[in-house]
Amino acid sequence: MQRPSLSTSVNQHYLNKLMNLTEVMDVAASEEIVDVRGMKLVAKGARLTRAQQDTFGGHKLKKTLESSLSAVGGADNGLILATARRILDTSVPINRILGHNAGRGISPQTLLANMHFGHAMRMMLTLTDRDDPQALEHSVTVSLLAIGMAKKLQLSNDDQMAAGLAGMLHDIGELYIDPAYLAPGKRLLPHEWAHLVVHPRIGQMLISELEAYPASVARAVSEHHERLDGTGYPRQSAGGMISGPGLAVSVAEMLAGVLHKDYPLERAELALKIIPGEHPHHFLSAISGALRTQPANRPVALPRPDENDDVAITRLWWRIADSLESGQQMLRDDIGRSPRVWALIQRTLARIRNIERAFISTGLDAYLKNNHGLHEHDDGTLQFEKAVATREITWRLRDIARDLALNTADVPTDRAMLAELIGLLDGGASDTAALQVRAQPSLPQVQARAA
Repeated sequence: MQRPSLSTSVNQHYLNKLMNLTEVMDVAASEEIVDVRGMKLVAKGARLTRAQQDTFGGHKLKKTLESSLSAVGGADNGLILATARRILDTSVPINRILGHNAGRGISPQTLLANMHFGHAMRMMLTLTDRDDPQALEHSVTVSLLAIGMAKKLQLSNDDQMAAGLAGMLHDIGELYIDPAYLAPGKRLLPHEWAHLVVHPRIGQMLISELEAYPASVARAVSEHHERLDGTGYPRQSAGGMISGPGLAVSVAEMLAGVLHKDYPLERAELALKIIPGEHPHHFLSAISGALRTQPANRPVALPRPDENDDVAITRLWWRIADSLESGQQMLRDDIGRSPRVWALIQRTLARIRNIERAFISTGLDAYLKNNHGLHEHDDGTLQFEKAVATREITWRLRDIARDLALNTADVPTDRAMLAELIGLLDGGASDTAALQVRAQPSLPQVQARAA
């Protein structure tokens, strides 16, 4: 995968987006653009055109292209504040979260108004906005929520600003990734995640080299997919290794992904608590507190469960069980393996057992095939919780598959050794056939496995 080299060459994915922008907006050189040999490619003030794409792609530049451009009418504080007002005018859950966790200090809107963006960061936000009409709204949402979560952690005003800036810029690294891996609805295979998990590090590098922000901003961007228990990416940092602003942006990014769905606060609360230790307890209390401010007796009007729901849950259970058995068998087999792989398998088994416990604690075991009569008494709330828990646990299994693929990418023999386990964790059509030929687990068996 191509990674950006800010000091020498132009990333083609960034360049393609930039050239698309020149066709709808005036993009000019804020300073003279020259290559490493001193040849002038674009004069200061000159407008960029599509015809220059090959010129930039074929030269190594003396100074980064990103720092040498400005766009007329691009994203600025005015657009950001207008977007924030629209979000706050229309999103009840975000208002409840921010209102319940307002704390003392500067308001989120004031922090947004006081944010500074140089030419490079304005261009990044402009490209993000033009590339996806929903992207800027997502960035502003994450920024607002990150400020709210920073207040919940009682961070300083400076750290609240760092969290807000990092929330606004957390996805700029995606501008440098092949769009094929970011297409809506695309299901990435475990090994394909390698193209995506680098974007926090790319964002960190861009901010560090192109903007005079405190180091805490770039660091928080690099941490926005990390988790307190060390199961995040790209560094699998844990506990005190993650900064306060980084924790705030991490949970804000997760919340932004669910708050636009039905029953958003209920969904967010369940997602935060399904695997204990992923996020600081402060954040769960922030959502639970916001949830308590909602009007009582809100009906949860969801469809009644059907046979397919039980099949999906049974399939999920056997993915967990088969993954555990596969990993345990590898530890039992008398074959040579490196200490690194041994430790990787043990760590994987520990994560799967956590997920197994989550399956039981959320009550999904009551919906296995031999207990199909129990779902006849479901109300809407139970059906909702079942759907959310199934989705969240499925994602956690895929996260483990991704980590195994990434940790063995450079050693083909290790990758081959773990291929079956990676496939089981990732799921797919193959496990449907397996369910048709195996006995269904009884409730005592399930309880015994979780003990």
